[in-house]
Amino acid sequence: AGGLTSKHLNMLRKYLQRSPRHLTRAVSLRASVVIPLCNVNGVASVLFERRSSLVRSFKNQVCFPGGMVEESLDVNIIETSLREMEEEIGFPAKSVDVLGVLRCDWSAVHKITGIGVTPVVGFLGDLTERELSPNPDEVAECFTIPLATLLDAEHWSYEEEKGTVVFVGGPHVIWGLTAHLLDIFLKDILMRYKIHVQ
Repeated sequence: AGGLTSKHLNMLRKYLQRSPRHLTRAVSLRASVVIPLCNVNGVASVLFERRSSLVRSFKNQVCFPGGMVEESLDVNIIETSLREMEEEIGFPAKSVDVLGVLRCDWSAVHKITGIGVTPVVGFLGDLTERELSPNPDEVAECFTIPLATLLDAEHWSYEEEKGTVVFVGGPHVIWGLTAHLLDIFLKDILMRYKIHVQ
Protein backbone atom coordinates (compact mmCIF):
# COMPACT_ATOMS: atom_id res chain seq x y z
CA ALA A 1 0.00 0.00 0.00
CA GLY A 2 1.15 3.53 -0.73
CA GLY A 3 0.97 6.54 1.51
CA LEU A 4 2.60 7.34 4.82
CA THR A 5 3.27 4.20 6.89
CA SER A 6 4.21 3.77 10.55
CA LYS A 7 7.82 3.45 9.39
CA HIS A 8 7.63 6.88 7.71
CA LEU A 9 5.99 8.38 10.79
CA ASN A 10 8.71 7.03 13.11
CA MET A 11 11.39 8.45 10.81
CA LEU A 12 9.67 11.85 10.77
CA ARG A 13 9.42 11.80 14.59
CA LYS A 14 13.13 11.05 14.87
CA TYR A 15 14.28 13.68 12.37
CA LEU A 16 11.99 16.44 13.67
CA GLN A 17 13.57 15.96 17.10
CA ARG A 18 17.05 15.97 15.62
CA SER A 19 16.80 19.26 13.71
CA PRO A 20 18.61 22.21 15.30
CA ARG A 21 16.84 24.71 17.51
CA HIS A 22 16.85 28.36 16.50
CA LEU A 23 16.51 30.64 19.49
CA THR A 24 15.77 34.33 19.12
CA ARG A 25 14.32 37.01 21.33
CA ALA A 26 10.94 36.31 22.86
CA VAL A 27 7.98 37.54 20.85
CA SER A 28 4.83 38.84 22.50
CA LEU A 29 2.35 37.48 19.95
CA ARG A 30 2.50 33.72 19.62
CA ALA A 31 0.61 31.36 17.37
CA SER A 32 0.82 27.77 16.24
CA VAL A 33 -0.16 25.91 13.08
CA VAL A 34 -0.45 22.24 12.16
CA ILE A 35 1.26 20.92 9.05
CA PRO A 36 -1.33 18.15 8.56
CA LEU A 37 0.04 15.07 6.82
CA CYS A 38 -2.50 12.50 5.69
CA ASN A 39 -3.15 9.66 3.26
CA VAL A 40 -5.78 10.11 0.56
CA ASN A 41 -6.65 6.86 -1.22
CA GLY A 42 -3.17 5.53 -0.43
CA VAL A 43 -1.37 8.72 -1.53
CA ALA A 44 0.75 10.64 1.01
CA SER A 45 -0.61 14.20 1.05
CA VAL A 46 -0.78 17.48 2.94
CA LEU A 47 -4.08 19.07 3.93
CA PHE A 48 -4.58 22.80 3.43
CA GLU A 49 -7.43 25.17 4.09
CA ARG A 50 -8.46 28.26 2.16
CA ARG A 51 -9.63 31.02 4.45
CA SER A 52 -13.10 32.43 4.01
CA SER A 53 -13.83 35.94 2.77
CA LEU A 54 -15.37 36.69 6.20
CA VAL A 55 -12.17 36.57 8.27
CA ARG A 56 -10.41 39.78 9.29
CA SER A 57 -7.06 39.11 7.66
CA PHE A 58 -5.60 37.01 4.83
CA LYS A 59 -9.02 36.60 3.21
CA ASN A 60 -9.28 33.72 0.69
CA GLN A 61 -5.63 32.76 1.23
CA VAL A 62 -4.34 29.22 1.61
CA CYS A 63 -3.04 28.37 5.07
CA PHE A 64 -2.46 25.59 7.55
CA PRO A 65 -4.98 25.17 10.38
CA GLY A 66 -3.94 27.12 13.47
CA GLY A 67 -4.20 30.34 15.37
CA MET A 68 -3.19 32.45 18.32
CA VAL A 69 -2.20 31.07 21.71
CA GLU A 70 -4.91 31.52 24.33
CA GLU A 71 -3.23 31.26 27.72
CA SER A 72 -6.51 30.39 29.48
CA LEU A 73 -7.19 27.41 27.18
CA ASP A 74 -3.84 26.01 26.07
CA VAL A 75 -1.41 24.11 28.25
CA ASN A 76 1.25 24.28 25.53
CA ILE A 77 1.85 25.39 21.95
CA ILE A 78 0.91 21.99 20.51
CA GLU A 79 -2.50 22.18 22.18
CA THR A 80 -3.01 25.60 20.57
CA SER A 81 -2.59 24.20 17.06
CA LEU A 82 -4.79 21.14 17.69
CA ARG A 83 -7.56 23.18 19.34
CA GLU A 84 -7.56 25.67 16.47
CA MET A 85 -7.62 22.87 13.89
CA GLU A 86 -10.63 21.26 15.56
CA GLU A 87 -12.42 24.63 15.64
CA GLU A 88 -11.61 25.39 12.00
CA ILE A 89 -12.10 22.11 10.17
CA GLY A 90 -13.79 19.81 12.69
CA PHE A 91 -10.92 17.32 12.93
CA PRO A 92 -10.78 16.01 16.52
CA ALA A 93 -7.60 17.07 18.33
CA LYS A 94 -7.35 13.69 20.07
CA SER A 95 -7.16 11.91 16.68
CA VAL A 96 -3.98 13.71 15.55
CA ASP A 97 -0.71 11.79 15.83
CA VAL A 98 1.71 14.60 16.73
CA LEU A 99 5.10 13.84 15.15
CA GLY A 100 6.96 16.86 16.46
CA VAL A 101 7.68 20.55 16.05
CA LEU A 102 9.30 21.83 12.86
CA ARG A 103 12.20 23.95 14.03
CA CYS A 104 12.75 26.99 11.92
CA ASP A 105 14.35 30.39 12.00
CA TRP A 106 11.94 32.33 14.18
CA SER A 107 13.27 35.70 13.09
CA ALA A 108 12.42 34.88 9.45
CA VAL A 109 8.92 33.75 10.47
CA HIS A 110 8.46 36.84 12.63
CA LYS A 111 9.53 39.03 9.71
CA ILE A 112 6.82 37.54 7.47
CA THR A 113 3.95 37.83 9.95
CA GLY A 114 4.99 39.89 12.95
CA ILE A 115 4.03 36.86 15.06
CA GLY A 116 6.04 33.98 16.53
CA VAL A 117 4.51 30.95 14.80
CA THR A 118 5.33 27.39 15.90
CA PRO A 119 4.65 24.76 13.20
CA VAL A 120 3.55 21.37 14.58
CA VAL A 121 3.74 18.36 12.25
CA GLY A 122 0.79 16.01 12.73
CA PHE A 123 -0.54 12.90 10.98
CA LEU A 124 -4.29 12.75 10.43
CA GLY A 125 -4.48 9.18 9.14
CA ASP A 126 -6.58 8.20 6.15
CA LEU A 127 -8.61 11.26 5.20
CA THR A 128 -10.89 9.30 2.89
CA GLU A 129 -12.40 7.69 5.99
CA ARG A 130 -13.12 11.01 7.71
CA GLU A 131 -15.66 13.71 7.19
CA LEU A 132 -14.21 17.19 7.68
CA SER A 133 -16.64 19.92 8.67
CA PRO A 134 -15.01 23.29 7.98
CA ASN A 135 -16.38 26.22 9.97
CA PRO A 136 -17.79 28.42 7.15
CA ASP A 137 -17.07 31.62 9.12
CA GLU A 138 -13.35 30.88 8.94
CA VAL A 139 -12.75 28.33 6.18
CA ALA A 140 -14.00 28.42 2.58
CA GLU A 141 -12.71 24.95 1.72
CA CYS A 142 -10.22 22.21 2.56
CA PHE A 143 -8.11 20.48 -0.07
CA THR A 144 -5.14 18.13 -0.23
CA ILE A 145 -2.03 18.05 -2.43
CA PRO A 146 0.11 14.89 -2.80
CA LEU A 147 3.58 15.14 -1.27
CA ALA A 148 5.04 14.04 -4.61
CA THR A 149 3.50 17.14 -6.26
CA LEU A 150 4.77 19.38 -3.45
CA LEU A 151 8.28 17.92 -3.84
CA ASP A 152 8.36 18.67 -7.59
CA ALA A 153 10.62 21.71 -8.06
CA GLU A 154 8.74 22.59 -11.27
CA HIS A 155 5.81 23.79 -9.15
CA TRP A 156 7.82 26.29 -7.10
CA SER A 157 9.04 29.76 -7.91
CA TYR A 158 11.69 31.53 -5.87
CA GLU A 159 11.91 35.30 -5.71
CA GLU A 160 15.54 35.80 -4.79
CA GLU A 161 15.46 39.52 -4.03
CA LYS A 162 12.48 39.14 -1.68
CA GLY A 163 13.69 35.80 -0.35
CA THR A 164 10.20 34.36 -0.78
CA VAL A 165 8.86 31.11 -2.21
CA VAL A 166 5.56 30.44 -3.99
CA PHE A 167 3.94 27.09 -4.80
CA VAL A 168 1.84 27.12 -7.98
CA GLY A 169 1.17 23.41 -8.54
CA GLY A 170 -2.14 23.09 -6.70
CA PRO A 171 -5.72 24.33 -7.07
CA HIS A 172 -4.72 27.60 -5.37
CA VAL A 173 -1.44 29.51 -5.16
CA ILE A 174 0.36 29.00 -1.83
CA TRP A 175 2.58 31.83 -0.67
CA GLY A 176 3.60 33.81 2.42
CA LEU A 177 4.15 32.00 5.70
CA THR A 178 2.44 28.80 4.54
CA ALA A 179 4.78 28.41 1.54
CA HIS A 180 7.78 29.31 3.74
CA LEU A 181 6.97 26.62 6.34
CA LEU A 182 6.09 24.06 3.68
CA ASP A 183 9.41 24.70 1.90
CA ILE A 184 11.33 24.20 5.18
CA PHE A 185 9.49 20.95 5.94
CA LEU A 186 10.11 19.54 2.46
CA LYS A 187 13.80 20.54 2.34
CA ASP A 188 14.94 20.16 5.94
CA ILE A 189 13.07 16.96 6.71
CA LEU A 190 11.78 15.01 3.71
CA MET A 191 14.60 15.79 1.26
CA ARG A 192 17.47 16.02 3.74
CA TYR A 193 16.70 12.60 5.22
CA LYS A 194 15.54 11.12 1.91
CA ILE A 195 12.14 10.05 3.17
CA HIS A 196 10.47 8.55 0.10
CA VAL A 197 6.71 8.38 0.09
CA GLN A 198 4.24 7.24 -2.54
